[in-house]
Amino acid sequence: MKSKILNLLQMNSNGYLSGEQISGVLGISRTAVWKHINSLKNEGYIIDSVNNKGYKLLSDTSEVNNSSLKSLCNGYEFIQFAKFLDTVDSTNSEAKRIAMDELHLEGIVVADEQTNGKGRLGRQWTSDKNSGLWMSLLIRPKLKPDAASAITLVAAAGMTKALEDCTKLKIGIKWPNDLIINGKKVCGILTEMSAEINQLHYIILGIGVNLNQVNFTESLSDKATSLKKEGAEVSSKQLLGAFLASFSEFYKQFLKGDMSQVIAFHQAHSVTIGKHVQIISPIETREAYVLDINADGSLLVKNDLGENEIVFSGEVSVRGINGYI
Repeated sequence: MKSKILNLLQMNSNGYLSGEQISGVLGISRTAVWKHINSLKNEGYIIDSVNNKGYKLLSDTSEVNNSSLKSLCNGYEFIQFAKFLDTVDSTNSEAKRIAMDELHLEGIVVADEQTNGKGRLGRQWTSDKNSGLWMSLLIRPKLKPDAASAITLVAAAGMTKALEDCTKLKIGIKWPNDLIINGKKVCGILTEMSAEINQLHYIILGIGVNLNQVNFTESLSDKATSLKKEGAEVSSKQLLGAFLASFSEFYKQFLKGDMSQVIAFHQAHSVTIGKHVQIISPIETREAYVLDINADGSLLVKNDLGENEIVFSGEVSVRGINGYI
């Protein structure tokens, strides 16, 4: 209900809405309206209250919280629930718990802090309080499991566009799931899936973006960066809103079976194409030269035997020969 009141105030930001008007639209008492307004004020919204005139939103909050998250997600068909948490073990784990309990719901989980954030291949993702955008999308596209892995590229394209729209920085994509600024990682994407041989149950897209970190551990200092370190100040709310808009457009095309825009976007932003790389699998590490990204999102490489080979994202990790990219 609080998010509905916020939406009404945002839609009428040029004037005042009386408590009577709000209660009439939403079917709640004026006392309930007053309580929700005070709760919004406690979340950081600046709302003017004037006797005989009502309420007017003077300033929106710049951060993601429970109310702003629901407001941001309003209207997206792939978001039926929006959950904000101050602290969680990991947003992917929380999304997975919801997926098991609510067998048909799609939605989003956002947290201010993760105590056990996840990266690919079992790596830990550092996600301190007030330092980034930590989120997971739970989606249930009607696809065969073998067609679903390309969703990582859809998310990477969506976040890259959002970052460029919000910062004007040049963002690179290290195939398939890392976003790069000046040779260092600013965002990672972890895709997890539940499926049977011919049936996809759900996909969880975990996305972490470093916004405000200044100091990184010694093991990460030569690999990781943040928007703040790169001279850009962006709020989590601004970035999330931009991501949902761009992801939605790419996702619509993906559901239609059209990956052409996503692939073209990756080709234009790739820091992997034209590079000698290490292809790291659980059983071996070998070198190859990256030729292109195929229409299905797989990587086309020339291996050390001089033969063309296709590499799929779920199988390997790709690293530069002399550095991270």
